[in-house]
Amino acid sequence: MKGVYALVIQIEKNLTTTVGALGEVGFQRGIWTYVGSATGTGSTNLENRIRRHFTDEKAVHWHIDYLLKTNAIPLRAIWAESDRSAECDLARGMNKSPLFVAGPRGFGASDCTRGCGTHLFRFTGFGKPDGSIQEILLDSGLNPFITEKDTSLKRTTIKRM
Repeated sequence: MKGVYALVIQIEKNLTTTVGALGEVGFQRGIWTYVGSATGTGSTNLENRIRRHFTDEKAVHWHIDYLLKTNAIPLRAIWAESDRSAECDLARGMNKSPLFVAGPRGFGASDCTRGCGTHLFRFTGFGKPDGSIQEILLDSGLNPFITEKDTSLKRTTIKRM
């Protein structure tokens, strides 16, 4: 299964950590959303990529791995199957939304060819960011689903509000 996802993360207290080549990066307390994609097979398919983010013991490969090794807690993933590259569509939608603030420049976007700047966003709205993320995916022509941490990829259909 190939697709795009938004990993919803809780950071309980302000933190600074080294994030690979980005160096020391600061993160404010709150809800953050990391945008990623999975276009491979086997360990790099969508289901396994999301499962990996929910796993505590893993090798550090990507920027998000550095963040998840701190007090950041992955809560859930909002995802959609797609054969086309939709990661930048989701990141750009979040960047345009007044409910999200762009995170550290280059985070998760070192291989981005569409100039997104970052694929990590802090949610500044009230409640959960889920509805806003679902709307962006729906507006991109994708059908979003949600997976809570410690569960399999369940296909809970999300309907447009």
